[in-house]
Amino acid sequence: MPLPLLEMTGISKSFGGTPVLQNVDFTAWAGEVHALVGENGAGKSTLMKILNGVYPRDTGTIRIAGEDVQLRSPHEAHTAGISMIFQEHTLAGHLTVAQNIFLGMEPKRAPGIIDNAKMNRRAQEVLDAHGFRLPASAEVQRLTRAEKQMVEIARALSSASRVIVMDEPTAMLSHRESEELFRIIGGLTERGLAVVYISHRMEELERIAHRITILRNGQRVYTGEYGSVDRAGIIRHMVGRDIHELFPKLNPPAGEVVLEVRGLGDGKRYRNISFQLHRGEVLGLGGLVGAGRTEVARGIFGLEPPVQGEILLNGSPVRFASPKEAVAAGLGMLTEDRKTTGIFPDLSVIHNISIAALDRVVTGPKLKLSDELAQCRELIRSLDIRMRSENQTIFRLSGGNQQKAIFARWLFAGSSVLLLDEPTQGVDLGARAEIYNLIKRIADRGAAVLMVSSDLPELIGMSHRIGVMRNGELAAILQADATGQEEIMRYAALEHVP
Repeated sequence: MPLPLLEMTGISKSFGGTPVLQNVDFTAWAGEVHALVGENGAGKSTLMKILNGVYPRDTGTIRIAGEDVQLRSPHEAHTAGISMIFQEHTLAGHLTVAQNIFLGMEPKRAPGIIDNAKMNRRAQEVLDAHGFRLPASAEVQRLTRAEKQMVEIARALSSASRVIVMDEPTAMLSHRESEELFRIIGGLTERGLAVVYISHRMEELERIAHRITILRNGQRVYTGEYGSVDRAGIIRHMVGRDIHELFPKLNPPAGEVVLEVRGLGDGKRYRNISFQLHRGEVLGLGGLVGAGRTEVARGIFGLEPPVQGEILLNGSPVRFASPKEAVAAGLGMLTEDRKTTGIFPDLSVIHNISIAALDRVVTGPKLKLSDELAQCRELIRSLDIRMRSENQTIFRLSGGNQQKAIFARWLFAGSSVLLLDEPTQGVDLGARAEIYNLIKRIADRGAAVLMVSSDLPELIGMSHRIGVMRNGELAAILQADATGQEEIMRYAALEHVP
């Protein structure tokens, strides 16, 4: 019987005396997609970073094609034929796409002299071969987040020869781009590579995975053929409890229009956007990456004020020149990039919650810490934000708990309109179910919710109506309970829909 292409045996790792992985075994065979799943903090990324030479293991062995390897650096991992697409972007923004793809592997004209023409040509060949419509000469810092993710994928694909690890690779991709990635993965397995695929999206794993390993609290709790345990069983292994319904049943909207936009446009990325948002309603906003969804939400919130059309709040015209003005009027926004524009990483969870409404806990020039703590504790309890202490910095929390803390911020501020941009991005299934229930609770209390999402099941399961963006315009508004993924994609992708 042939040996596995990858064997990790008895892997343990601790940080500061805290165990993160405990005696974990993991194998991957040539030609297979092995799904690695678990809640945030379960140890998935740590295990793969050990494989990629980012972290040293405390105990255990790693074999590639039957040979013991040390993997003391990413360079050694690359030499062993291992490539990894990280969940967080690791690109150098000041360099070009080609320079990032071949960083550390640049073709040379002579010793010490990089052959830039050859590098650009080879990079463009890699991009074109995989259907990524990007110029190799483009500066990475000018790309969108989705385009940066394509560069990450292209870089890994250009050098993978045995094992490629994909950590949430579709988080920034549209439905169409994700489909292209699945096609690429099929080609990799046909070539005999092993693909380790980390994702919280069960519908993706059901399409591409051959086997599955589930981690919980740093330990392996299940390995088996994909399909040998159903979705409910996977979730139960992951979180240690049953989650009966991922999407809660939404109550009908309460009634009157809270927010209305008429003919909104920014002059370049979106135009002529008109819709109404009712009290107690969740209005989903879908479409392909680059269609203008995020830009509409940012425009309403005053981050990038529109230049055309009007916004009405409770029937009165408003125009927010800044987020500060929007927050004062009762709007809150959960941004797409939680780590960069959502949390204040060096502040405590408490300060992150109160920061949008400091007038509630400030007397004169002084912040009344006791009042702040008392008012935030109830939100922390009711939203089940899990942390070691109330003074813990928010950066140390899992992604799901960070996200819940941002929800708590807008509940603390008493926001009547919430703009949610990819609210469950990078969040595990257990926390995702909690966030969906939280959105329902917010709507039931009478808030109006605009939810931007690239996840079609999420749009359908968590919206009353769905607005579909295409090329900067609102192509359709559909009833969520009377539509499906195919109809949404037809409006998102086609110029004319019958």
